[in-house]
Amino acid sequence: MQSVHRTLLTLPIAILLLAGCGKSGAPMAPASGAGAEQTSASQEIARHPELVEDGMYTSEMQAPAGSAAAPSGSLAAIHPVFFWRHINRDERTFEFAFSDTDSTGAPTTAVVTVHRLLSGTFNVVAEGASPDEGTLIKKPLHDHWVRRLLLKRVPGEQFRPWRIAATSGVKVTSAPRDTLTRIKSLRVQAGALDTTITEPLAFFRLHRLLRFGAGEQVTLTATTKVADDVVVFYVGAHRIRFQNNGDDTYTLVWTTTATDGVRHFGVNALSHGTLFDDQAPYDSQAWILPYLAGAPELADLAP
Repeated sequence: MQSVHRTLLTLPIAILLLAGCGKSGAPMAPASGAGAEQTSASQEIARHPELVEDGMYTSEMQAPAGSAAAPSGSLAAIHPVFFWRHINRDERTFEFAFSDTDSTGAPTTAVVTVHRLLSGTFNVVAEGASPDEGTLIKKPLHDHWVRRLLLKRVPGEQFRPWRIAATSGVKVTSAPRDTLTRIKSLRVQAGALDTTITEPLAFFRLHRLLRFGAGEQVTLTATTKVADDVVVFYVGAHRIRFQNNGDDTYTLVWTTTATDGVRHFGVNALSHGTLFDDQAPYDSQAWILPYLAGAPELADLAP
């Protein structure tokens, strides 16, 4: 099995992929071989931004922190009320790996890894000396955002040879990568569905995406490494804090809304010090997962 790796550098996704930019950022002329494969795979990815973008993580929507998130008896240097991220730099790269060549030497499988290096500030508003006062704490933020896509070649197709067959979730980890906060697993329960996810970068076949009906109750149970994290749920414009169970697990019940199509929800674990200590560094990990909302069927885009 032959594998070819190539990397594309930063521009907005539609411009970057459709232009087929190289490392210099200059447009590339149509190419043969690996260059042509990369161009056609890029064009297919650009057709489906809903399978690439999560649409939430870089939003400046405020999320609740709340002093209630501090476990009983713990020390808190500050008493946070809410937080948000401000991203002022977003560097995006696309890494292509082609494999599984056929009898003609053409690859039939492509794995595209999307990397985003996000920089900015993590902003916490803490309680002040009176109800009318507050304190703004800003911490440097450096996050590594990763997602993977699986594409398969359609035999005999010349003008649109690649189709997306699967997408992973998104994993966003604060740098440096030896930070302590980690999500170990996420259990998802809804009706007959009861599944536990342990690796968000594993592939979800499109016809096997998590599926939720409108108005369905979904119970999420996140497990982290410690019992004093703050865990927050993301979906659309909503930010809701999980209930801390005191045993490294955190639970939330979410009622879905009446929307159709591919959507995302996220779980963000933050260290206790990130929110409750104005001197502690920013320490965070988020998993963002795709799901299918409503009635439409979504078949694999590959045969």
